[in-house]
Amino acid sequence: MRLMKQTVKVWLYSVASGPAPLFLPAQAAGSVLQRPKRANTGFFEEVLEGNLERECLEEKCDLEEVREVFEDDEKTMAFWLEYTDGNQCLSNPCLNQGSCKGLLGSYTCSCRPGFAGTHCEIIIAKRCDVNNGDCMHFCEPLGTFGAKCSCVTGYRLADDGLSCQPETEFPCGRTVLTQETSDPTTAPGDEEPKPFKRIVGGKLVIPGEIPWQVALMRRSTGELFCGGSILSERWVITAVHCLLKKKDSFYVRVECAGEHTLSIQEGTERNYDVLELHVHPFYNATLSLYNHDIALVHLKSPITFSKTVRSICMGPRAFTDFLIKSSSSATVSGWGRTRFLGLTADSLQKVEVPFIDQTECKRSSSSRITSYMFCAGYYNKAKDACQGDSGGPHANSIHDTWFLTGIVSWGEECAKEGKYGVYTRVSLYYPWINYVMGSA
Repeated sequence: MRLMKQTVKVWLYSVASGPAPLFLPAQAAGSVLQRPKRANTGFFEEVLEGNLERECLEEKCDLEEVREVFEDDEKTMAFWLEYTDGNQCLSNPCLNQGSCKGLLGSYTCSCRPGFAGTHCEIIIAKRCDVNNGDCMHFCEPLGTFGAKCSCVTGYRLADDGLSCQPETEFPCGRTVLTQETSDPTTAPGDEEPKPFKRIVGGKLVIPGEIPWQVALMRRSTGELFCGGSILSERWVITAVHCLLKKKDSFYVRVECAGEHTLSIQEGTERNYDVLELHVHPFYNATLSLYNHDIALVHLKSPITFSKTVRSICMGPRAFTDFLIKSSSSATVSGWGRTRFLGLTADSLQKVEVPFIDQTECKRSSSSRITSYMFCAGYYNKAKDACQGDSGGPHANSIHDTWFLTGIVSWGEECAKEGKYGVYTRVSLYYPWINYVMGSA
């Protein structure tokens, strides 16, 4: 209606004023038909320089129109790929501060000096045997080319290609503190040490400080006889010599509040029944009570994880061996006797023990030390595991994440001068552990 009135107004004006020019002045013409101006309007679009807003934002453009805007093939293709295929670099897929360039349906990473690989994940001139390749968790050697970092399950590799960031609410190896092959066997005639189930000279554990520690309890008496470590919601690892003739006569106790005081029933304890036991196929108690001293306990129901209850991490052989040998000391924990033939501890204890060279380890013992064992402790300090600690963790920390490096196995008395604690070398059983836990 408004248009009709304005048209009539123009017609009356032309009739009243007599002959008039064919075209109205710009100001008068603009009052007849009004609409928003397009970019670069006011002249024929075809003779104007290309305009991105007009060509591709107001309308759908084609490749030729984009080329007219940029007049540069590289800039044209960069815009065109994102315009038609989305931004493939939006998730920042390039590690170690590499730069991402989007392609049609994919992307490519340009790496900074010292890095290589599809995602710049390979660190050139890094060696895993030197400071673990600067990796926070695992270092994978890539021949003479370099090294690649990776993380334990529950963590993801950070953009720097070195650090590992938790992906789950309760990642393995973290505590409340960090959050504020041939088979050598023993000959039948070899002398075996008396099975003292191995903390002497230890300290009380702060609640939640060792959240993977569990107790193996006799069903008949409710007494502790060995320790263990949580590997996942349904799996516990311990020493197999603890379980001889006890397959159906024990349960696993978890202190949910992290208090770990066995004599006080606070209502925060949870007991878990055993579904099945998995003993290493090389274990033969007749030949040796402690060689291949390792077992996996499969629980009937899952453990509920929390800030004070969670699993300890495990790593492949090279990483675990590096960790145990490069660390100043490891932490061993348990409720075992506080001295040889003494009383057991009421609360969870811990002790720091250094790794002992294998030659010195073998020299110190009158019993055979196989390659599946290692020693830790002091030559003349009263700090050691003792009876009741067997099956518990020998753990090392790297970047505030704890990894299981050994299992308390045996020793000649406890903290005896010139003698060390002997532990199962879990690094050699990493493939077997993963196989059993993955196939059950």
